[in-house]
Amino acid sequence: MINQSNLEEILGDLSVYQNPNLLKDEFGGLLDISKMKTVEVEKYHGLLSNIKYTFQKVLKYKFYFQEFYPDPEKIGTIEALNYHIHSYLEDSDILKEKIITFLNNLRKDIRDSLGDNESEKIRIKEFFDAVVQKTEGVFSGIVKHRNSHHHSGMRFIDGELLKAENAQNEQMLFQNPPFSDMVKPVKVAELMDKLEQEKEESFEKAKVRWIKMATDNNGQSSGYLNALFDVVTPSLYQFLGIKPTNEIPELKALKDKV
Repeated sequence: MINQSNLEEILGDLSVYQNPNLLKDEFGGLLDISKMKTVEVEKYHGLLSNIKYTFQKVLKYKFYFQEFYPDPEKIGTIEALNYHIHSYLEDSDILKEKIITFLNNLRKDIRDSLGDNESEKIRIKEFFDAVVQKTEGVFSGIVKHRNSHHHSGMRFIDGELLKAENAQNEQMLFQNPPFSDMVKPVKVAELMDKLEQEKEESFEKAKVRWIKMATDNNGQSSGYLNALFDVVTPSLYQFLGIKPTNEIPELKALKDKV
């Protein structure tokens, strides 16, 4: 059996409800679409697809940090790693915002559907406020690197990568005129060796750190997304007027065979 995430299960259900004609004749009559909100199903399929796309993109950064380094004659490894870090921070922030956008939309749509039921509106607001706050907390450890510098107009620089960059800049300084004409070649060679070692060691420390960070965050965010959709799925399906296909015995038995 293929192990699907809760998000993939929901997207699969929404796709089936959007396209019930895709089901074989013996299964087509099993879906009750009499109460389905067609426009809203399409809307939430889009919102959740955006979350899935961004999440899958974030999951790949572990491999970017490990392996994706172009020809150093064109783009240096320090520059490449720095680019990966900034892209990772930005995409992690985007993922957080897409999740919160989904939650805020669902909160508003459910509250608007409740009419004059003020007590239930308050309950829904408190529930989704707590989920949004939890989401902010889950992503706070990673996106704080970007936001604290982004809003101040400064770029985030990893400490070890900064050391490597400084060593590289110092190498370039003594290799170019006028400094190259003023210094002792033997002493410069010794300094070059020292700076090269410092650059390589600092780069490797930064690289290992971000591989570990991405790996750890992947596990945390995967677990959180599954827990999140465990909590909000009943409210989502009730609002959309649909039923999980896993609760339809014939369809569940078919999916369990895959």
